[in-house]
Amino acid sequence: MKKIIPIINLAATFASVKRTTGYREGHLENDAEHSYQLALVCWSANEQYDLGLKDELILKFALVHDLIEIYVGDIDAFDDKEKIATKKESEAKAFARLKAEYAPFEDMISAIERYEKKAEVEAQLVYVMDKFIVDANIHHSKGDYYRSRKITIVDWREWLVGKINCIILNPLLKPLVHESMREIEMNFSDTFFQEK
Repeated sequence: MKKIIPIINLAATFASVKRTTGYREGHLENDAEHSYQLALVCWSANEQYDLGLKDELILKFALVHDLIEIYVGDIDAFDDKEKIATKKESEAKAFARLKAEYAPFEDMISAIERYEKKAEVEAQLVYVMDKFIVDANIHHSKGDYYRSRKITIVDWREWLVGKINCIILNPLLKPLVHESMREIEMNFSDTFFQEK
């Protein structure tokens, strides 16, 4: 037990990191819930879209993709511009701390490093689905996240395209990304702020 107690504590701390969205009405999810949901969604996408990716790698990336937030919290995509401007620097410091404190768990540290590079298609799948499940959750929980921030569907699309263009997206994922965008634009439009 001695060697795994720090990881038990890490997982417990991760579950205390609150996010600004949730999957049911009146509930803000935490990072552990979010990562678990993301892992299931990506695993399912791999199977249902016949992507042929490595499930183990997908699950590892989904589980660790936000772990540094135990030190910096969840920095919302549409948060205060100052917070967003310092996000990379804050996250780099957080990762250095995580790496130092959990060095014996080498595979976890390696998974975080590999995920951040987004070179592997499994990491890219986790990255893009991380963006889409939030929208589905806001819609199904009848959340007002976008409406309260006055974010239109056009604003969302510009933000999303900018995020996806930051990586060299594997062609295998392009149909899934386009289908997901279409689904949100056609069926979740009431989730967004409507300009009069």
